[in-house]
Amino acid sequence: MKLKNYFVLCLLALFLAPAISVSQTVKKIAVTPTYNLNGVFSGAGGKYYLRQLGNEILWYGEEDAVDPTWSNVAHGIIKGNTITVKWADVPKGEIMQSGNLVIKINSNDELVLLKQTGEFFATDFSINMMQSSRKKALKRLP
Repeated sequence: MKLKNYFVLCLLALFLAPAISVSQTVKKIAVTPTYNLNGVFSGAGGKYYLRQLGNEILWYGEEDAVDPTWSNVAHGIIKGNTITVKWADVPKGEIMQSGNLVIKINSNDELVLLKQTGEFFATDFSINMMQSSRKKALKRLP
């Protein structure tokens, strides 16, 4: 009896095998570029002090450290090679505006403004040359 059951199972397996398909799911893994945007950037005659926490960006920007015409804070999210930012001027400066920005990350040392609302004056940002040299030197350390 056991041999007969085994035979029937083998026949069923032969007939059902073409109907049963084993599909392989291929997962596409999106490689997200890794950026290190911590540093002091220059743009629009001022300095921006950026801090990156994972995919979030925080900054404080000011025209002048002592008596700025403008100073602002911002929070943004990195997605791919762009940062979507909400910014607002703060009372340290005379100008009081706010808005949204879409910024393209060209490299760890260069950011370019793509879109904006509000009257944000900087169109591109580059990292302070002294900061850039320090970053490169740190990369070489073990």
